Amino acid sequence: MGLFDQFIKKPEIKDINYKPLSDFEAWIGILYACMSSDGVVSDVEIDSLSRMIVHKQKFSGIDIAPLYDTVAEAKLKIGGIGLIEACSEFVNESDKDTLFSMAIEIVLADGILDIDEQKVIELIADRMKIDTELVEKIIQVMLIRNRGNVIIVD
Repeated sequence: MGLFDQFIKKPEIKDINYKPLSDFEAWIGILYACMSSDGVVSDVEIDSLSRMIVHKQKFSGIDIAPLYDTVAEAKLKIGGIGLIEACSEFVNESDKDTLFSMAIEIVLADGILDIDEQKVIELIADRMKIDTELVEKIIQVMLIRNRGNVIIVD
């Protein structure tokens, strides 16, 4: 121990070994990574995610607030890409296409696919092994569906 060690505050080492505790948390993690891919998570995006999840029978009776808090904290530690990589393997095979289409809906809500959003979508498609033809169809439909949407700014 050096003479000045007692006066120097050592940086806290953050735990970067995040794994979702359930596929519910994995869904929220992937969708949160999509919402935050532009660096900002607005109240409108949070409301949109909540509405999407509430309509899924899978989430009936599941309180998403603690899941949301957990993945938001994980994203701060490991970033959006790390969050997607950690969560992708926990999504049930039968849910991957549905979750992917919801991810597309989130990033294309404004009808525009920017470069950061494109990278996120490509990563999700790759990690969840979504067929390229299906990826293209989903993107095309969502671009058509969301063309001309009014953008709501908080």
